[in-house]
Amino acid sequence: HRVDRRQRQMCIRDSYKNNLKNGYWKTFYKNKAIASQGAFKNGKKEGYWTFYYNNQQIKSSGKYKGGVRTGYWKSYQNNGKLSETNSFTNGLQNGYSKHYDSKGNIVREGPIKNKLKEGYWRFYKQAKLCESGHFKNNSKTGYWNEFYSDGALKAKGYYTKGLKVQFWVYFHTNGKRSKFGLFLNDKETDYWHYYSKNGLLKKEGHFLKGKKTNWWLFYDTQEKINHKCQLKNNKKNGYCLMYHNEKLSSAAKFFEGQKIKEWTDLDSFKKENKLSDLR
Repeated sequence: HRVDRRQRQMCIRDSYKNNLKNGYWKTFYKNKAIASQGAFKNGKKEGYWTFYYNNQQIKSSGKYKGGVRTGYWKSYQNNGKLSETNSFTNGLQNGYSKHYDSKGNIVREGPIKNKLKEGYWRFYKQAKLCESGHFKNNSKTGYWNEFYSDGALKAKGYYTKGLKVQFWVYFHTNGKRSKFGLFLNDKETDYWHYYSKNGLLKKEGHFLKGKKTNWWLFYDTQEKINHKCQLKNNKKNGYCLMYHNEKLSSAAKFFEGQKIKEWTDLDSFKKENKLSDLR
């Protein structure tokens, strides 16, 4: 046996050949617990290696070829639970990958190409599927689904380079639509509709770069218009018109969320304001 005290390594059998590490080696922590064990060939790790935590739980294990990882590898948490499994080619992750939480529940799984997510992936919360879809160059792309914990569909739509784009639709836990509309660069845009759990229209209106703008319409439980307001940057900014039995009953004017005037007399409201501003 030979001990390299500076590196706290101990080799077993032939340790060096032509001044290069060869044969079976073990490395140790300061408390003499094993840190790793495996073989060297011409100074490079070769064959099956195992790495350990200080508590002697296995940290990772797999094969080397010419000093780089190859084939199937497993990694573990210091409580002994599986952390992840990966495949390697020439030292780079390539192949199917799985990751687990501290309880051993799967968190995500899918293919890796040159260390980047590529292809169809699944993500989980508490071992239950929460979303699934495709990656390209490590970014979400194409059609994706999101799920509630009971497996019911929560949302579906499209990604480009990791950003939500195009048409998305969301669902209540009972399967009825909750809202739908368009995304542009991960932000709501254009016209959106919102629905209650029983499928009735609650509100509808415009978005610009993820913020409510222009006219928004709000409905009562009979889907009759209750009020409509002009908004800017998610705040009331302009007119708000109140309705009773679908007839205009009162009005108010806002500036950056603050009410600046109110009318209960519709005749005076019409005299003081241009009706063209209400379009």
